[in-house]
Amino acid sequence: TNSIRFRYQKHRYQNYRRMQTSSSIPVNIDVVNTESFHILPNSNLSITFRFLRPGDQSEVKSLCHDWFPIEYPDKWYNDIVHNKKYFALAACDAFTQKIIALIVANILPLGNCNREDQQILHKKFSLTTSVCYILILGVVKEYRRLGLASILLENLLNTLYKYDTCKAIYLHVLYSNTQAIQFYESKLFQYRLHLPCYYLIKNEYLDAYCFARYINGGYPPFTFSDFLSNVRIYLMRANPCHLLNTIRHFVKNKLIFTDSNQRTSSYKQISRII
Repeated sequence: TNSIRFRYQKHRYQNYRRMQTSSSIPVNIDVVNTESFHILPNSNLSITFRFLRPGDQSEVKSLCHDWFPIEYPDKWYNDIVHNKKYFALAACDAFTQKIIALIVANILPLGNCNREDQQILHKKFSLTTSVCYILILGVVKEYRRLGLASILLENLLNTLYKYDTCKAIYLHVLYSNTQAIQFYESKLFQYRLHLPCYYLIKNEYLDAYCFARYINGGYPPFTFSDFLSNVRIYLMRANPCHLLNTIRHFVKNKLIFTDSNQRTSSYKQISRII
């Protein structure tokens, strides 16, 4: 079949059940100006934006079937149109009122994420810190490359900026979906995790990537690969003499301690960078 079955289904079902609890954060749907007409700048298309509502289940299910090789349970479609914890914003053709693009996201505590996804934030942030998980972002084929996905994502970001406690937005993408990866990278999402054998598609295990964007003061853990990347970028930009002077200055001011007060102060600075 073309459906995707997640590995360790029992574990993921338990995670799904946890996300149904009151620990998820309801979304204030009043922050988006919906039900008004908009003209896309690069086309003559008139669109309206609205949140999903009861009765949209079958249309959304049909769209998801076209966009993704995945089968969600009917309960999930009922949840996203009834439960206000979801940010489920649709772009509709102003004349036909058909949904032509959709984003669905969920704001939840970091501790309710899959264990591997809890690594997207620095350990300074507790498991009660809010993050946003993008479940769906799709556009009908005939309406692609008109900026609809960017508009929907921007609306989500504008909402999240109002939640000072929400520190990151993250998502999963199939490792071979280069078009989606390029789109998210252009929107300042960073590669964070490689998830081997995350999807099972047509009886074949395939890898996924986790991408995250940091907002409201959130930041990722500092990894060795980040260090190597920063060193490479610095070496490309700096001349050797400047590099040697910088290293000498760092050793003198950060690693040579004259008293305990200086040691404490320096450790705080280094910890803040990490």
